[in-house]
Amino acid sequence: MDVALLCFFANLIAHSDRVSISVAMPAMMRESGWDTAEAGWVLSGFFLGYTLLMVPVGMLAQRYGPKPVFAACMSWWSLFTVLTPLPSSLAGLTAMRVLLGVGESGTASCINGTLVRWFPPREYSRATALCWSAGYAGPVIAVPLATYLLHLFGWRSIFYVFGLAGFLWLPLWRKVEPGPEMPALVTEPVPWGTILRSSSIWALFALHFSSNWFFYFMISWLPTYLSSERQLSLPQMAAGSSLPFLCAWVGANLFAQLLDRAGPGKSRSRACKLLLIPYSGSALCLMAASAATSAVAAVALLCAAMMLLGSITPVFSSGSLDLAPRHAAAVASAQNTFANLSGILAPVVIGYLAKTNGWPAAFTVTALVVAAGIACYALRGRAVSIVRSYPPHKDRTSAGTAGRHNFPPSKL
Repeated sequence: MDVALLCFFANLIAHSDRVSISVAMPAMMRESGWDTAEAGWVLSGFFLGYTLLMVPVGMLAQRYGPKPVFAACMSWWSLFTVLTPLPSSLAGLTAMRVLLGVGESGTASCINGTLVRWFPPREYSRATALCWSAGYAGPVIAVPLATYLLHLFGWRSIFYVFGLAGFLWLPLWRKVEPGPEMPALVTEPVPWGTILRSSSIWALFALHFSSNWFFYFMISWLPTYLSSERQLSLPQMAAGSSLPFLCAWVGANLFAQLLDRAGPGKSRSRACKLLLIPYSGSALCLMAASAATSAVAAVALLCAAMMLLGSITPVFSSGSLDLAPRHAAAVASAQNTFANLSGILAPVVIGYLAKTNGWPAAFTVTALVVAAGIACYALRGRAVSIVRSYPPHKDRTSAGTAGRHNFPPSKL
């Protein structure tokens, strides 16, 4: 199986395991007597663990290769997905979600560490957008399936079924072999000083943070919002929660095609900034959805908002490959660590805002975070390498080998 597809399915499983608790949460809240503020701590627990070991795991993937590290990560988080229903207390369930997040902490670094070894720069956006857009595809599949399981077997069955998927992926990943042109591991030190002093890096981090805030608001609270605020039935909630993410998946891959046509260097930097225009439209659609008078109009506007959110996905997903290709795994881990601080903050902040000021306040704060990310990238963002690059391979006629960065030969 193509390595990009395997990375896509791995990320699909990861995000399905994340979103499963969002579907189960209304039933869990009723069973345990939690309010939205208390439930927000459970939802944030995952992101605490997710960010905790992201850089160390990224450095392991950089040093030893993404293949064994990714297999270990998948095994860990699939196990704790299956174990999620065991705790009965708020603290116990939060701890279980922290441990699940620890397992998923290597996802971004392992994916980008793999893709930079397999794909030339002219295909960075398409390859990374395909794999990272699994975050949008996950809810499209997971929400209806989780809703079905919830209806038939109760909320605990969701975690048992979803956890099994990761163990089914592992044998396929073990069969991945390095191709004849596959670059190797990078054993040289990561130039963190150069990287972290770059304003382009911090602009990328801010952009990714803003997109993640929007995404985690939707993935954590959309089912609850549609069922409690918009009074949708269970089947309607499942459809309304899935469609926006389908639109985001389509948008991410569509805009990635456009971005890769821009070419490298300054042209690519300009193209990245042009995609800030549709991204700004996502914030406007989000505000309009909050004010919509009907549930149908709200869902339609959320679909438009998520499709436009997808416009920025190929920009931040390929950012580590553009700015530091030989250290893509390590940089992706740092980028994802910063960006996923939003995963710790957003569920709790949104939960308190919804409880104290209502859902319109939650939508407004999310739109403001998007605007801040746009401003940072518009001022300082670019898509040109900031660290010393080794000479690329001589351009070859076979597709997928031209323009690769010259890593010494070794295994994946």
